[in-house]
Amino acid sequence: MRLLRKSRRLGVGVAKAGFSVLELVIGTSILALIMGNIVMLQGATGNAYESGVFGSTLEEGADITMDRIALAIMSTSVDRLDEVLTAPSFVSSIEYEVVTDVVEGVPVVGLPERIEFDTPNGRILWTRNPDEDDQMQLTWSKFVPGLLEGEGAVPNGVDDNENGITDEQGLAFNRDASQITVRLTLSRTDSHGVVYTRTRSRRITCRN
Repeated sequence: MRLLRKSRRLGVGVAKAGFSVLELVIGTSILALIMGNIVMLQGATGNAYESGVFGSTLEEGADITMDRIALAIMSTSVDRLDEVLTAPSFVSSIEYEVVTDVVEGVPVVGLPERIEFDTPNGRILWTRNPDEDDQMQLTWSKFVPGLLEGEGAVPNGVDDNENGITDEQGLAFNRDASQITVRLTLSRTDSHGVVYTRTRSRRITCRN
C-alpha cells in the first residue's frame, strides 16, 4: 500500500514536470514569430544595403564623369572646339584639341579628342585621335539613359523638364559664348525593379 501511494506521487510529479499540448503550441508559435521577424529584418537590411550601393555608385559615377568632362573642356579654347549648338538645341558629342602650351602667342595643341554619347549602349566614350588607326578609347561612364531625367521615355518636341533644352539626351552639350553647359543623367534599376537616377548639370568656361 505504501509502495502504491509512492508510485502515485511519483506519477503526479512526472506529469507536472512535462509540457501540455497548449504550452507546446504557444511555444512553437512564439519561436516561429521570432524566426519570421529575423528573416524580415535580414531582408530589409539586404534591401537597404542594395539601395545604398546603387545610390552611392551612381552618385560617384556621375561626379567623376562630370569632372572629367569639365577638365577636358577647360583645357581647350573655343576656337579649338567644334560647333556646339545654343539652346534650345544641343549636341551629344564634342570634338576638341587640348591646348598644351602657348609659344609666342601661338597655341600648342595635342591630338584631337572626342567625348560622345554611345546611345545604343548607354555609355559615355572618350577617344583620343578618333577615327584613326592608332586611336585610344575609354568608357567614362555606363548606365546613361536615352533622354535626360525629366524628358520622359521618348522625344516629343517639348521641353518637359523646363531647362531650356528640348528632348536632350542623357548627355547633352549646349553653348553660350565661351561657356559650355553639360547635362548628364545616370540611371539604373536594381533587382527589385527600383529605379535609381542621378543627374548633374555644370556650366564650364573654355580657356582663353
